[in-house]
Amino acid sequence: MKAGIWGKVIGAVGGQSLFLLTNMLSFLVVVKVFLPEEFAAWGFYLSLMALIDGIRQGLIQNGLTRFLLHHPEEEKSILGAALVLHVGFIALSGLAFYLFAAPISAFWELPSMEGLFRYAWLTLLATGSLQGFFSLLFAKGKSERYFYFNLIYFVVSSLGIGGLYALDRLDLLHLIWVQSGLALALTGLGLRLGNWLAWGSPTREWTGKLIQFGKHVAGTNAFSLLFQKADLWMIGYFLDAKAVALFLLATKIIQYIDLPISSLSQLIYPRLAATGRSNHAAELNFEVARAILLLFALILPGVLLVLVFSKPIILMLSTQEYLAAAPVVILLALASLAKPWGRVFGMALDASGKPEVNLQMLGLSLGINVVANALLIPKFGLIGAAAATSLSTVLTIAIGQLRIRKYLEVDSFYEQVQLIRKIVTTSLNIKKL
Repeated sequence: MKAGIWGKVIGAVGGQSLFLLTNMLSFLVVVKVFLPEEFAAWGFYLSLMALIDGIRQGLIQNGLTRFLLHHPEEEKSILGAALVLHVGFIALSGLAFYLFAAPISAFWELPSMEGLFRYAWLTLLATGSLQGFFSLLFAKGKSERYFYFNLIYFVVSSLGIGGLYALDRLDLLHLIWVQSGLALALTGLGLRLGNWLAWGSPTREWTGKLIQFGKHVAGTNAFSLLFQKADLWMIGYFLDAKAVALFLLATKIIQYIDLPISSLSQLIYPRLAATGRSNHAAELNFEVARAILLLFALILPGVLLVLVFSKPIILMLSTQEYLAAAPVVILLALASLAKPWGRVFGMALDASGKPEVNLQMLGLSLGINVVANALLIPKFGLIGAAAATSLSTVLTIAIGQLRIRKYLEVDSFYEQVQLIRKIVTTSLNIKKL
């Protein structure tokens, strides 16, 4: 890769690492200071916030990136339409959580969640606004700024949480206020300094186009996040709060293994969108192979680290009572090795204007996951949940490998491996013997 590409990769991965490290601060505080029941409530709350924000991102951000690349002359109207959808979606979602806070909390028998849901609007507004601003940075090719803003977010958030602890004011609501207030302040600062943005009045045409494109991506994101959270919610239904806490810790560790996948998606997607516009099969396959290689190479060290040091990692992040999560972490980590293929194929379909196919695949994956969890959790507990998630991940990606070739001129798995090998040998300047 060229030096400029590596600079963007470092900016994207470094920025996402700092963003997740900031979230890790609150995670470590909650898991070490609060009771497992409170940790479970916090995890359930954040999982629901992630689901709603994922739907918002799908509705707006992929379409926004694609349309800005394809229609730069309409930037003002596109950004204005995106802003209207952004604010409207968050307002409706926040109101729904406020009204239904009590029954949602009662369903999982976690009463402390009710107070958190009263502030769901704040979490959604802060998270959504900051993530929307970050997406604009990637769409504009300014991933280095992404790194610097996340550095500020990490440093100031650390000071804020440290201040709460020192003043003995540390509770879940204060954590929400500190991180949400900081996220909104950073978004406002970034938009004010970003004089390269051209905001304008929204039009019905671009609002409709964003919804038309984004509805499939929003559904895909919803299915993807439901897939990720279904096992957690079903553990909460079949087992108890302690089991939920153990699984939350395991999935948090996997989140860091999968860091390159989540952080580089915003960098890879614009390249796939530009390639999809050219309709050149060889170029598409090269970009797909290069993206898979990059993601696989970056997640492999994390997987190997977890396989060897799962228990020390758990002790470093939590306490002795969470060691039972080690087998769950190992199973989920092994399944992560297949994720680069699934993520790149999904982005290739979205970038080529076929988000409905990706939506169908995620719906299939969710169905497999729910059925597998319903069968395995009652019999095998946490290990059953991890096995169900791992099985459905690998199986869905294998089916997707076959199905994507009906819509895009994508190489077979064997051909992809050969192309990846060629890219590696060319990059390392290794001559074939």
